[in-house]
Amino acid sequence: MRIRTGVRRTTTQMLNNSRRKTMISSSRRNALLSAASNQNAGLKNTRMGMMNANSVLSARLLRSNYQKLERSATSLTEQTKLLAEKADAGGDPAKLTGTAANVVKHFNDTLDGLKQSSGILNEYYRQTMKEIAVTNKSVLAEIGIAVKADGSLSLNKDKLAAADQEKVKKVLGADSDFAKRLDAVASRAADNAKAGAASASSKYNSSGNLANSYLSRYNFRG
Repeated sequence: MRIRTGVRRTTTQMLNNSRRKTMISSSRRNALLSAASNQNAGLKNTRMGMMNANSVLSARLLRSNYQKLERSATSLTEQTKLLAEKADAGGDPAKLTGTAANVVKHFNDTLDGLKQSSGILNEYYRQTMKEIAVTNKSVLAEIGIAVKADGSLSLNKDKLAAADQEKVKKVLGADSDFAKRLDAVASRAADNAKAGAASASSKYNSSGNLANSYLSRYNFRG
């Protein structure tokens, strides 16, 4: 009887210990699951913050590119008109070189800006500018403006300064194919870039608060 009683006590103790261990394990498991759930929620929020921050940074870059394109295209329009006025006025061709250099610079900048910008219209404007340059390649070369394979331009100031006044007027004047078509496409490219910058700004403003909240956690200034 004592042996049986001892066995029963031992068995009861083992069961109680087993229950205790099971309860502790269950408690720990619940704690771990809770911690894991919180961690997953934190990771999800972090990912959302990172995605939003990346979206804002992309919008900023897009806006910046469009603003640069708008400036170069607007300057191209202004300088092309000024060059046409000087060419029509006649006089010393050497006085044209500074304005012609500006046209070449802004032409190349606009062409490059269109190439870096997405969208059917931007690609259309880029191809049109290239076509304008290639179509007038031979007459431009006669007065010192060379057209490269990618459509960009380069200027030989000495050759332009020595060019015949009537030929300069015919190639660069207000009634020339080069001036009329370039003014038209550059002004449209500027308008489209302005609209693109406004659209990018709208995207930036719509998600800026959320991104700023996320980025503030990593402010190096504390």
